[in-house]
Amino acid sequence: MKRLFLLPLLMGMLSLNSAQATTLNDVKTHLAAGQVQQTIQDALDLKTSEAYTLAAEALVLSVRKHILDKSNAPLLEQAENYARKAIDLNPRNGPAYYQLSKAIGGQAVLRGALGGLGALSETRELFEKAVQLAPEYAPAQVGLAMWHANVIKYGTLTAGLYGGKEQEILPRLQKAVELEPTVISHELNYAKALVILGNKNKRLKSKYLQDARKHLQKASQMPILTFWDREDRAEAVELLKTF
Repeated sequence: MKRLFLLPLLMGMLSLNSAQATTLNDVKTHLAAGQVQQTIQDALDLKTSEAYTLAAEALVLSVRKHILDKSNAPLLEQAENYARKAIDLNPRNGPAYYQLSKAIGGQAVLRGALGGLGALSETRELFEKAVQLAPEYAPAQVGLAMWHANVIKYGTLTAGLYGGKEQEILPRLQKAVELEPTVISHELNYAKALVILGNKNKRLKSKYLQDARKHLQKASQMPILTFWDREDRAEAVELLKTF
């Protein structure tokens, strides 16, 4: 009789645990809401390659608007660790290579100009790996495009030394916008890249800046779908005021 009595109770407990089990959608939902610690906790519960990638992404996103703050170093180190765990579990996880590049690049920036230059080759290789493995992953296209844009921004000597190429920039940004037309950060980065190109090319400067303004205007009017969109749209609005 005791066994018959306990059976419904055990079944109820199993159902409750099943209902409370963390899913990948939970991780994505908390990430979109800007809930960094909850995103990480959910990812650690799942312990999958994709979950670790999202944990790394949460940390990278949390520091991106104040990347020069040295107190962010431990967060970027942890993001690197999560990205590496994701790659260990699945070496063909393109987004994980992208997050690893962002984490390593962020740490390099905190070490100063020499640190940033020292990481250029490694971050490029990681962005290229991400694009190779996941060509439809829009952030990887943006990451590689902005790598080339920022190397060109450093100057002709640096661009020649590290292989910064203008032709790698706009086509990749255009592809990212086509892949994810509702993501504000893609339009924002598109505008930033055009400003860099405009400053490097006096003949086409007017056209580049005119196009940059259009992308900023679009970004400043796009609907906010995530916590991070709010930050990006605010930045687009402020940048547009400088035109």
